[in-house]
Amino acid sequence: MSEIGVVFGGPSPEHDISILTGLQAARALAQAGRSVTCLYWAKDATWWRVPVEIEASSFVDPDFSRDVVDFSVPSGFSTRGRLGRSASLALDVVLNCCHGGPGEDGALTAALLLCGLRTTGPSPEACALAMDKLATAAVAGACGVPVIDTVLWQPGMDGTELPPPPWIAKPRYGGSSLGIEADIADAQTLADLARRGPAAAGLIVQPYLKGWVDLNAAVRGHPEVVVSPIERPLKPESNTVYGYEDKYLRGEGMQSAPRELPAEIPAAVAERITSSARDLSAVWGSTGAVRVDFLWDGADDVRLCEINAIPGSWGAYLWAAAGVSREELLTGLVEEALAGVPTRPQWAATSTGTALRAAGTISSKLA
Repeated sequence: MSEIGVVFGGPSPEHDISILTGLQAARALAQAGRSVTCLYWAKDATWWRVPVEIEASSFVDPDFSRDVVDFSVPSGFSTRGRLGRSASLALDVVLNCCHGGPGEDGALTAALLLCGLRTTGPSPEACALAMDKLATAAVAGACGVPVIDTVLWQPGMDGTELPPPPWIAKPRYGGSSLGIEADIADAQTLADLARRGPAAAGLIVQPYLKGWVDLNAAVRGHPEVVVSPIERPLKPESNTVYGYEDKYLRGEGMQSAPRELPAEIPAAVAERITSSARDLSAVWGSTGAVRVDFLWDGADDVRLCEINAIPGSWGAYLWAAAGVSREELLTGLVEEALAGVPTRPQWAATSTGTALRAAGTISSKLA
């Protein structure tokens, strides 16, 4: 039987949500009879092995020091034994449940692949594109998917370089509506936002599409490319955007958040969303089970909002509406990864030392 490593946590603002996704996935796979190893990536970047049956409350003030796990490239995961001896953790596949930051932007996926570990979800390149909202808009627009006008905020801008206000400002990197400010009418506010929090790494500005409706769908590539039913999240009327609190902190999280599923929308709009999701899947690569978020004006205009490479709970509620259970969804992700061939591209090349022997001195090269 294949050993599945479920990784979750990570140094990201979405750390806590990732724990919930990971614990749900581990429990569901174990209940389906799969062999699971839970690996928690703490905020301080240490790795710990934790029981499958552990509850979320155990991570509020965790102390798993007796179960420290080491992770290095290209060795992978190993446990610490007596007298300083370590033993490799034999994992056949890794289910990546890390949201945001290096867990979702392709960095962790790339490191796992360099260790020769089969890994669920999109490729490192696809994850990096999805995490970068500026790149997402550029690539999607280039392949014919309607997008929202997106401008990278630069120091010294006075607002004349932007679409007409009001604006919505978003951190260029990240997700889950963290750090997003809407209905902005003055450039000074944008300049202030660009200097703090996650937006300090980059701030994008878009026209604020007030009154437009959120519509989301998911795409998975195994055993074939399929688009889920479309949902319409129902946010409180007082909220300008569908934010982190609406998604994760009401009730039992996203799966119990108020929504219309399937969304009651015109057939032509639904077909446009499904078609765009398929087109994006073809460009990004169809591995994993990404969630694709759109905005709709209530009439004929539909625009891409963002792509979530590793959505909360892997979008299980969307697939449940299509008759796909959580166990089937997760098992499909694992089987897809197992069918792939782990590669170590940076380890594939050989070096003979010829260039070093012929180099001469460094001083001569600086002359």
